[in-house]
Amino acid sequence: MIASRLGFRAQSIYKLKKPSILKAARQQFSFMIASLSLFTFVIGNMVGQHGWYSFWKTVLGKEGDTLITFVGTVPPIEKIPNYTEWAKYGGSKQLHTFNQVPEQVLYALPSYDQSALASGAASSFAQQVYSTLWAGGYDSPSGSHAGVDIDAPRGTPVQSIANGIVERVSMGTTGFGHFVMIRHPNAPDSSSPGGITTLRSSYAHMDEVSVREGEVVHKGQRIGTVGNTGLVFGPTGYHLYFEIDRDSAPYHPYWPFTSGEASDAGLSYVQAVNSPRFQDRLIEYTLNPMAFVQQYRTYIPTAVVAEKPVNVVSDKASVANVTALTPGGRLRQVALNRLRSRIARSQTVVAQVSPPPSAPPVVTSVVEDTKIVSTADVASDSPIVSPSTNTDVHSLSIVHSGKLTRAWQKVQISTLNAAGELVRAPAFPGRLYVLPDFGEAEIRPAELSSLDFVNGTATVHVLARSQAKPVFILTRGAFQTRSAPLEPVR
Repeated sequence: MIASRLGFRAQSIYKLKKPSILKAARQQFSFMIASLSLFTFVIGNMVGQHGWYSFWKTVLGKEGDTLITFVGTVPPIEKIPNYTEWAKYGGSKQLHTFNQVPEQVLYALPSYDQSALASGAASSFAQQVYSTLWAGGYDSPSGSHAGVDIDAPRGTPVQSIANGIVERVSMGTTGFGHFVMIRHPNAPDSSSPGGITTLRSSYAHMDEVSVREGEVVHKGQRIGTVGNTGLVFGPTGYHLYFEIDRDSAPYHPYWPFTSGEASDAGLSYVQAVNSPRFQDRLIEYTLNPMAFVQQYRTYIPTAVVAEKPVNVVSDKASVANVTALTPGGRLRQVALNRLRSRIARSQTVVAQVSPPPSAPPVVTSVVEDTKIVSTADVASDSPIVSPSTNTDVHSLSIVHSGKLTRAWQKVQISTLNAAGELVRAPAFPGRLYVLPDFGEAEIRPAELSSLDFVNGTATVHVLARSQAKPVFILTRGAFQTRSAPLEPVR
């Protein structure tokens, strides 16, 4: 009314319309599409490594643990030089490598006697080898050192003490340096007679590592070589740090104190190791590693019945007699069945092979290797790769043209038995790493397994990166071999 008396009136610029049924439906449809996209994104991430995968891992447990049978132990190092005898040949652990040690001065790792070593009553050989004791210090018989330091030349082979699964591999430059940690399920429980537990063995300060995380390893399998990587204290130089953790340890590898705790106690790191201040934790969460190894070297395995065995037919085979299990139990049985199948295939030996191909120009290098053989007898139906599968391969031969050219060249690696005869169906555990030495070259493939050997021979290709130096072909891992040189063509 006021607007009319003043000579103007209000008028809407546009009329607000209620949305039609079709428009409202379109808006709801867009909302549904957005919701579905968000749902799909969430589910997609859950199916990934850190979602459903992690959930089912908690339901199924650690893959393969029930397949690992404890069949006793071997020492972490098989042979080591007697340093007094080696010195007569001019040898030194600080100056020479394991490959330079004369065979006549190599002996089995000496017996570890904690009390005798602590009191100085042990043999001079043992005192030279075990530089730092479990629950000892760098310069005291009683301390907080969680493992045993084993003095050894660089390149000394390190082996797994028992059947297990590689749980962690680290190539660090501090702390433990290059180290491997192996999980050993179904091991004897020293705190519960007749019981079983899970132990973890750690091997630190290594030079080379030849296993991967998740790999199943058997007792006596080579896992790397001795080095001095990481944080190394005291006069030990090249050595192996060897530790065994209990499953109850809060983390692995376990160490009984932190740098902060040492500082709060007014101690440097070395002083904390030399002090028994943290020894109670050490004894609670770790074992005397060498004592454990020596105790179970002659162990006679008994059947470990974790669950009803499943016969393996193929990856797609049905699992018999599991209808009474819970859904989680059935999933666990399927996962175990598939793992058994993969292990069985990795041990398959071809029964019939075709005649060997004609030999190429021969430049052969045959280097005998220290065989990775376990003395324990394992039942034929044991789920772990049998330690005896390596006994038929005694050495390798590397055959090439002898000339280093600018093109890709074929190099043939063959497996031989003790008589120098070709092993047509080799079955050795672990990986074989192929790499150049002295000169520069690219090698493809750089890793081999026993399944890569057809009629006993595997082929790799080599491309020289420089014509200035000859190239030697090396193998590491399951066997160590060095070929004759590929000489540059002038």
